[in-house]
Amino acid sequence: MKKLSIRFLFIFFWASQSAFGWEILPDQAPIPKNNPMSAAKIELGKKLFFDARLSKTNKISCNSCHNVMENGTDNQPVSTGINSLKGNRNSPTVWNAAFWKVQFWDGRAQSLEEQAKGPMINPVEMGMDSHNAVIERISAISGYKALFKDIFGESNPITIEYVVQAIAAYERTLITPESAFDLYLKGDKKALKANALRGMHLVKTIG
Repeated sequence: MKKLSIRFLFIFFWASQSAFGWEILPDQAPIPKNNPMSAAKIELGKKLFFDARLSKTNKISCNSCHNVMENGTDNQPVSTGINSLKGNRNSPTVWNAAFWKVQFWDGRAQSLEEQAKGPMINPVEMGMDSHNAVIERISAISGYKALFKDIFGESNPITIEYVVQAIAAYERTLITPESAFDLYLKGDKKALKANALRGMHLVKTIG
């Protein structure tokens, strides 16, 4: 799926929640009270997001299916997990996922934190046997314990709850408030090309 179509997929759902009224994307994603942001937590979350050692084969990271250097997906009809196993859905983009009220295509997770728990122990995705196995793996990696202790301040700070809090904190930075679409809504009528404008008007006719 192209970058533009990913953006318009987000726009479609964003607009549908506002009765198809176009809204400028906020400059900051909503931050839950039980997971405040900090630069250190965001950096830890980024490390975890890119760390393939969180998978059973040491080959699959969050970024494998949600490539933030591209459009936040793997651009495949269905995603590939450990041992080349195929899922039955493609990866939704991680860009602007922080604005969704629910996560996964079927909406089964209520937050980024809850969503982040799933792929680690999915046998087709990252394949870890349990969340305890995830914690054992992270605890054995040099450097992580000090980072978790500095951020969460406990004697045994590496827990699955803190792992997903850090990942979610990083994901809340993956937003696009300065996209061409938002610049257009802010008044720059040259920000969108003709095909993008046609797409916008097409979305408005749906529903």
